[in-house]
Amino acid sequence: MRKQFFYISILILFSESLFSQEKTNTVTGIVIDKFSKQPIEFASIQLIRKDDSTVISTTLTDKKGKFIINKISGGNYILRSSFIGYENNRLEITVSQQNHNIGTIEITTTATKMNEVVVSAKKSLLNTGIDRKVYNVSQDIMAQNGSASDILKNIPSVEVDIDGQVLLRGSSDVMILINGKPSPLMGKTRADVLQQLPANSIERIEVITNPSAKYRPDGTSGIINIVLKKNIKYGWNSTVSANAGNVNRYSGGINFNFKKGKWNLFSNYNFRQDRRLRTGNLNREYFDSTKTIKSYYTEINTSHSWPLSNFITLGADYSLNKSNSFGISANYFYRKLTKNDLSQRLFYDKNYLLTQNFNRAKYDPESEKEKDATIYWQHNFLKEDHEMRVEFNAAATHDKENHSNTNAYFFPVKLDLFDNILLSDKDNQQELTAEYTKPLEEDAKIEIGYEGLFNQIDLDYYGEYYDTLQRKFIKDSYKSRRFVYKAAIHAVYGVYEREFEKFGFSAGLRAEQVFIHGNLVTKDSMIDNKYFKIYPTLHLSHKINKNELQLNYSKRVNRPDGDELNPFPEYIDPYNLQAGNPKLLPEIIHSVELGYKWQNEKYSFVPSLYYRYKKNGFTEVTLPVNDTVLLTTLQNLSNDKSLGLELIFSAKPLKFLSANLSSNFFYNQIDASRIGYGVKKSIVSMSANFNATVTLSKNAMWQVSSNYRSARLTPQGKSLGIFVLNSGIRHDFFKKKCSLILTVTDIFNTLRQKTSFSSFYLNQSSFSKRDSRNIYLGISYRFGKTIKSSDDEKLNFDDAL
Repeated sequence: MRKQFFYISILILFSESLFSQEKTNTVTGIVIDKFSKQPIEFASIQLIRKDDSTVISTTLTDKKGKFIINKISGGNYILRSSFIGYENNRLEITVSQQNHNIGTIEITTTATKMNEVVVSAKKSLLNTGIDRKVYNVSQDIMAQNGSASDILKNIPSVEVDIDGQVLLRGSSDVMILINGKPSPLMGKTRADVLQQLPANSIERIEVITNPSAKYRPDGTSGIINIVLKKNIKYGWNSTVSANAGNVNRYSGGINFNFKKGKWNLFSNYNFRQDRRLRTGNLNREYFDSTKTIKSYYTEINTSHSWPLSNFITLGADYSLNKSNSFGISANYFYRKLTKNDLSQRLFYDKNYLLTQNFNRAKYDPESEKEKDATIYWQHNFLKEDHEMRVEFNAAATHDKENHSNTNAYFFPVKLDLFDNILLSDKDNQQELTAEYTKPLEEDAKIEIGYEGLFNQIDLDYYGEYYDTLQRKFIKDSYKSRRFVYKAAIHAVYGVYEREFEKFGFSAGLRAEQVFIHGNLVTKDSMIDNKYFKIYPTLHLSHKINKNELQLNYSKRVNRPDGDELNPFPEYIDPYNLQAGNPKLLPEIIHSVELGYKWQNEKYSFVPSLYYRYKKNGFTEVTLPVNDTVLLTTLQNLSNDKSLGLELIFSAKPLKFLSANLSSNFFYNQIDASRIGYGVKKSIVSMSANFNATVTLSKNAMWQVSSNYRSARLTPQGKSLGIFVLNSGIRHDFFKKKCSLILTVTDIFNTLRQKTSFSSFYLNQSSFSKRDSRNIYLGISYRFGKTIKSSDDEKLNFDDAL
């Protein structure tokens, strides 16, 4: 950590020279859409000297449409504002005072006039900054008929493996939020949920790798925020879509919005019917204490499932007056599926002679329901950006699984065995936040707030076996467990931001008090823990002409959840158990990132160098219970170090072509001495993402995307690389009110996963593949009427994460 703070100190000392410079003129303003009155983020601002057309400075607007240009000498200039899909705006100005405020600049879209004014503007697919990335899902063709997992694969820094697990910069310890809030859906089953959550219900996805103290410090690699659709256009509008895919795959939905006067009403409904076929195999070699092979084991697995999901959103916002507004919204998600798994188990002795052969079949109907509601009140003071907001969110989910298992023995021949597992997982969450923001002067502001997060989990695991004498199922006390978990986190934070001409900084501090209570109901035993921790953050920036350099630091945490603390083993099959670890300590992460953004009108390049030091890192380990049964659990590593270089290149070289290419190279070192491995392990890994959009005609466009992930290191082995290529085409009809879309995922059918595992007592290799080559044909129709808002309507800025 000394080196990290040394680099921060160097940048602070370097910036002191900026403070001593003589103050010059500053030009500020806000860019908004002329009709919707919404701020435009990432609009390009150029200041041009009027007499010789020399470009003096170039910058971008922030998420509230604001821009600032420093160190400008007095004189006559032309201020040009531009954004993709909008007409350029040229404004002549005379700079004669130290703080020259242009005010509000309204830019218009390249609109098509019919019987009424129809405004159509296209957002950029990807907006990249040093501290965050914003992926506008509506511009992705795959979003019409894909899932949230399909879209996440296209975002720089983000990867999704064959099981649907999400990784950010190579780490699966990432906090995923929905509308800026934690959700029970993003718990144990989040991989399944993301594969079923319809992408066309999502407005955008935001990624922040080093967030400020305002946000929860959870997640090793940062935050992914999924923002659901909530239209804010004046008038009424709606979109209806339907999609059909190969092998009985279907999806569709409808969204509706009405905004007039003080009211904004919005609703969405989406459904998705999927089919999944999974095949794979697993091979093991067992050793004795002298590393001599004593037996072999093989599994051949096939899994069929048919998930169906429904997702509903309802909400309303109401402006009491110019200073006060409130709103309420609710979401309902229902997912059900039926799994049919068949696994052939083959056991061999050291001479590879068959000793046992049986099939294990599993019939598993599952369901998951999640409902949540949010209510907020916001007060805007007279001064711009001076505001207070109070929000309360409550969510509840219930996951039920019913595993009916059959063991059919072929060699040696014996009677079939039957067993059942009934799993009930209830997860309730409540969150209360109070936020206050106040500008202190022209270039400074302070944010303070409180966040309380309360979580209650009830895991009921009931096992039974079939008694052939009584001819009925009997409770299996060994497999039946109940674990109740409660957690409360109280946090207060403060963030101070200030700019000094070309230098800016944001310093934050977050204090958290955590209370954890676990009740092993079956054993009548308690697990209690409480701790207090401080999480500092620091963000430094320096503008170099129209480019920017940033250095960021944050202390983060990855807390074990209820499942990870639950010590009761889950019975996967007769030879594999899975359990949590009640002694698991929270991971503590120190994260440092140095980034630079270079751009001009056609290209942008964002390289970032990052370093993470993790203490008490979680790792999944597999241990022998006896000669044939294995237990997979979690333990804390001594430490884990990662050093990475991320490169993001965006280009629009031609009017009909735009592309984004990103890559992430990182060095990972694992010290697993705490779990019995004396030698440190290290590997260099990389991932790459490419997507391009080609405008074929006024009404047609084509997209292609590809993802590559190299081999990854684990404490007991590694996983090999993955490559996937997707493509889609869209054609608009009827004055762009109707769209026909064709998409193909995994064109070359290359999505597969290979892993290797090595320990003192066995070597293991596994292979798995699913039917990932999917073809969808979809149609969507947009209708409605957009009206111009009243002149006195207050601007509604989007302050989402």
